[in-house]
Amino acid sequence: MKERILEIALKEIQYKGFRFTMNDLARQAGISTKTLYVMYTSKVEIIDQLLDQAMDEIRIREEAIIADPNQKLMDKIRQLLILVPSDFQFFHMNRLYELQRYYPEQWQRLDQFVNVQWDGVRQLLQEGIASRKLKSFPIDLFIEMYIGGLYRLLEQSAKQEFHMTLEDALEAMIDIMLGGIMNREGE
Repeated sequence: MKERILEIALKEIQYKGFRFTMNDLARQAGISTKTLYVMYTSKVEIIDQLLDQAMDEIRIREEAIIADPNQKLMDKIRQLLILVPSDFQFFHMNRLYELQRYYPEQWQRLDQFVNVQWDGVRQLLQEGIASRKLKSFPIDLFIEMYIGGLYRLLEQSAKQEFHMTLEDALEAMIDIMLGGIMNREGE
C-alpha cells in the first residue's frame, strides 16, 4: 500500500504539482486519511521518500551505464548527462522550481546530490580526453556550466517562459554542450 501511495503522489505531482493534499492521496488510494497518516506521518515524508527513490535510481543506473562494456564512451557520457529518474522524466521543469520554493529542505538535499554526483561523469570525461576522443577542456568548468544551465532553466520555467519536460530540456542542453552549435560545414 505504501508503494501505491507513492505512485499516486507522483501522479499528483505530475498533474497538480506539489499542492496535492494528504486528503487527495487518501481518497485516490481508497483509504481513510487516518490510515494514510499511520503509513506516512506527513506529506514531507512522502516527498522525502520519492526523492530517496529517485536518487537511488540515478546511482544504480549510473553504475550500470559506466560498467556496460557494449556502450561507446561518448554514448555513456551522453546517457549520464541526461540521466533522469524514470518517474521524473515527464515532469515539467516548473515542478522542480515548486520543490525549491515550497520544500526548501528537500530541495537542498536534491541540490546537494546534483552538485556532488559527478564522479562517474568526471571519470568518463577524463577517459575521453586521455583517448583523444575529446579535446582537452576544464572538466570542472563543464560541470559548473551544466549545473548553471539546469538552474537557469528552472528559473525560466518558474516564470512560465519555458515549457519543456526535464528530460527534453536536458537532452537539448547536452546536444549543445557536447555537439556545439556550429554546423560542420561552417568550420
